Amino acid sequence: MITIGELDTPVQLQEVSFSANANYGGIQDETWASANQVAKVWAYLIFKGGKESEEGEQKVGEQKVDFYIRYETYKDAILPNWRIKHTLQSGSDVYYYIENIAFIDGRHKMTKLSATRKDNN
Repeated sequence: MITIGELDTPVQLQEVSFSANANYGGIQDETWASANQVAKVWAYLIFKGGKESEEGEQKVGEQKVDFYIRYETYKDAILPNWRIKHTLQSGSDVYYYIENIAFIDGRHKMTKLSATRKDNN
């Protein structure tokens, strides 16, 4: 079981929003919530390995990570199309895209966010 003291990595949850398109039927612009609209939480990270694949005739590295965060009622609003922003010690930002949301030890203990980072984004 994960203890509160192990939640030692600050991350930000970001929600995607789509802007109106002036092209009348074209592709919508995708934007992410700005810093004042994201939830800042403490997480425990477990790196689950990775793989390399080919997308669009280009090699793409993929890394899977499980983020464990404390459950709070507002976190029921987290959706699988959100992403997680993790700032590394070097100061660079890394983005993980949520694939699965699970509740650990019952609904009101811990939330597990399974996410993937691709090196082409």
